[in-house]
Amino acid sequence: MIIDWDEIARPALPANCGWRGTYRVRYSEIGDNGLAMLSALADYMQDAAGWGARILKLAYDDTVDQGIAWVLARMVIHVRRYPGNGEDIIVETWPSGVARRVATRDFRLIDGKGDVIAVAQSFWVMFDLIERRAASWPDWIEERLPDPPGPKLIAPPFRPPFTSDPLPEIDSIKARPSDLDLYGHVNNVRLMQWVLGATGADAKPDFHPESIDIQFRTECRVQERVTVRQKDGFAAITRDSDGTDLVRASVTQAS
Repeated sequence: MIIDWDEIARPALPANCGWRGTYRVRYSEIGDNGLAMLSALADYMQDAAGWGARILKLAYDDTVDQGIAWVLARMVIHVRRYPGNGEDIIVETWPSGVARRVATRDFRLIDGKGDVIAVAQSFWVMFDLIERRAASWPDWIEERLPDPPGPKLIAPPFRPPFTSDPLPEIDSIKARPSDLDLYGHVNNVRLMQWVLGATGADAKPDFHPESIDIQFRTECRVQERVTVRQKDGFAAITRDSDGTDLVRASVTQAS
């Protein structure tokens, strides 16, 4: 996908549903090149999504009593420039529409000079916290969604790109309690780290790719052992017990 960064910068933050926050790159978030890793940028966006949902009364605290919560199904990120240690980054985010019971939220990352350095679109579904499966939407969810939504900054393909070729096994990982989030499953940012740890040249880590299109197909629970498979920029995290792909991703390395 070709990104027109001038077009990404043009839309104003929506007054009815936009949220803006500042994040400082920490020493623990940089790679060996001194720049923030992609997983750090994804973590900022995950946090910003929570605050953005809060202003609409659609955050975890607003849904958990009903036994449901938003979970991330897919995220597409394009990076123009990775920020360095100590750099302040503004994250702007807003809901950008609903299709087939999937809600989208867009993100724009801006540096201290006012330049857009990254753009992303995320896809969210309702999750039944008891049954551990996709949940139907109560009417009050739709009533709280913004009308109109904010603009879509990018237009990823409807179906995430993936390969039909076999993917060689690269790594084996056991999910530990420290990998879990408040939903009791491995957090999506940690899953992204596992993917990026194997999708560089010669199956080496590449934590600073040009883009990623990552699909979270089903949850990874504590103590489950998974295999990371990768070839030619395509990656999967596969559960060993039944061969199910929990995650699929397409990663484009920086040129």
